[in-house]
Amino acid sequence: MTKFIYIDDDPESYYKIQGFENEKLTIESQQHKDSWEEQLQSIKNKEDEIDGIILDLKLDDLPNLNGHRAKFRGTSLAQEIRTRQKEGILKSFPIVLFSANDKVSLALEKSGKDLFDICIDKSNINSESFAIYTPQLLTLASGYKKLLKTKDIKESLNSDISFIDSRFLSELEDYQSSPVHVQARFIITELLDKQGLLINEDVLAARLGIDKTSSPDWELLKQSLSTAQYTGVFYEGWPKWWMHLVDRWWTEKIEVNLSLRSTPASKKVEQIRAKLNFDKLEVAQRIDKSVSDEFWTICKGYNRPLDPVDGLIIQGQDNLYPWQEPEYVSIDAALKKKNIENWGQVADVEKEYLEELKVVFRPKK
Repeated sequence: MTKFIYIDDDPESYYKIQGFENEKLTIESQQHKDSWEEQLQSIKNKEDEIDGIILDLKLDDLPNLNGHRAKFRGTSLAQEIRTRQKEGILKSFPIVLFSANDKVSLALEKSGKDLFDICIDKSNINSESFAIYTPQLLTLASGYKKLLKTKDIKESLNSDISFIDSRFLSELEDYQSSPVHVQARFIITELLDKQGLLINEDVLAARLGIDKTSSPDWELLKQSLSTAQYTGVFYEGWPKWWMHLVDRWWTEKIEVNLSLRSTPASKKVEQIRAKLNFDKLEVAQRIDKSVSDEFWTICKGYNRPLDPVDGLIIQGQDNLYPWQEPEYVSIDAALKKKNIENWGQVADVEKEYLEELKVVFRPKK
C-alpha cells in the first residue's frame, strides 16, 4: 500500500483529497503542527511509513485544533524538506502541491514550483481529476524508489537508448548526480509533459489521422502500438509513446512508401484499416478555417487534430529544448478565444499575423 500525508490548515478540504484514494493508495490528512520545528520532526518520525507528502500552499489561514496558526507556508516547508533530503537527513520522496490555482499563480515563482513534482488545482477537482492524478501519485512513489536504486539511463527509461536524441541523453546524464527530486522534475517536465521524443494519446491519434472519440477500434489500434509505448520511470501516470517507435511501426506494419508526416488523414486511416482490418476507425476532420489534414499536433483550444501550418504558436515557449515541439492553437480557436484558459495567448511573433487574420475573417455586414 502506498501512503501519502496531506497537510492543510482547513479540515473542510480533506474530503477533496479522499477521491484520490483507492485499493493501492491511502492518504492521511492532518492539520499543520503547532510550530515549524514540530512539523519537521513529525515528518521525520513518519518517514519510514510514508511514500510522499501533499501540501497546501497557504497553511496560515486557519488555526489548528490547538488554536495555533502556522507561521510557515507550503513552499517554505517543501524547501526545507528538499534541503534535508539533499543532505541525507530525510529520505527522498515526492512532494505534491494541492492548492487553488489562483493562489499558485500569484504566489509561486518558477523556483517555487520546482520544489514540487506535480501541482494539482484544488478548486477544479472532479472524477476526471482522480482518474489522472491517482496513477500519478502512485507512480511518483514507485518512480522515486526506482531512481534511488539506479543511475543507469537505459534502465530508468527501460528502452534502447541508441535511437533517442543524444542531446536529451546528455542533459539527463548531467542530472544523474543530482538529488532524486531534481532528476524526477527534469524527467517529468522536460520529457513526459512535453511533446517531442514522446507523444501523448491525443497527438498519437492526430498523427494517425484518427478521431479517437468516435472510433470503436481505437483501443485495438493502441494494442497494436504497444511496442511503441513508453515503459520507463513514471510511465503509469503519464501514458506516452516513443515517436521514433511509432514511425517504425508505421513503416513495418502499415506503409513503407508513405510518409506519416505528409500523408492526408483519410489516406492514413485507409491504409490502417486495410492492413490491420480495423474497420471502426473514423477519420479526423479539419477545424474550421484550417486547410490541411496532414495532422501533427493538437489545437489547445479545441483539443482536436491540427497541422501546425494552420495554427499559431502559444506564448511562453521560447526556451524549449531541441527535442521538444511547441504547442499550437488553431486560427479559429485563437480568433474566438475558445477555452483560452488552456492556452492563454499566442506568442509575440504571432500577434501581428493574428491581427491580420481578424481582418480576413471579420464577419461580413
